[in-house]
Amino acid sequence: MSGRPIVFLDRDGTLNEETPDERIDSLAKVRLMPGVVPALLDLQRAGYSFVIVSNQDGLGTPTLPREPFEATHRFIMELFRSQGIEFEEVFFCPHFKHEGCGCRKPQVGMVREYLAANEIDKQRSFMVGDRDTDLEFAANLGISGLRIRLNGGAHETWPGIAARIIAARRAPAPS
Repeated sequence: MSGRPIVFLDRDGTLNEETPDERIDSLAKVRLMPGVVPALLDLQRAGYSFVIVSNQDGLGTPTLPREPFEATHRFIMELFRSQGIEFEEVFFCPHFKHEGCGCRKPQVGMVREYLAANEIDKQRSFMVGDRDTDLEFAANLGISGLRIRLNGGAHETWPGIAARIIAARRAPAPS
């Protein structure tokens, strides 16, 4: 086994609930996903580090001005930090899908430099997200992807996802 186990996390719809307008740009819109804090604490105790990878369409444009977005993001990060949860890195792609950039999920450009500087254990690393692009991102990284849903089945909730990841960590590595 080489490298460290990482859980890559989408933000909106994964750490916090997605809003109908798909813009978490004010504190009034922040609602954590049910069970996220205890699940991340369990994963952290099991030796996982966390990296946020999130598409934020039009960040810095009139549709998603940078200052309200950043103030809200700082609040979310401080909320997790106050519960003992730290994120090793946070990456945002500010581009719209039609721009075709290489950093927008499911492409891996957003984390290319991170991966070059940090060896990860691909057998025990995961991507957790609510969209197909998150699962495609996982496949492009060569890691397992897990879907989370606000009203999904037990295996698509934070308690279920944490249990699956921890069980995989304890499993013997393939030889």
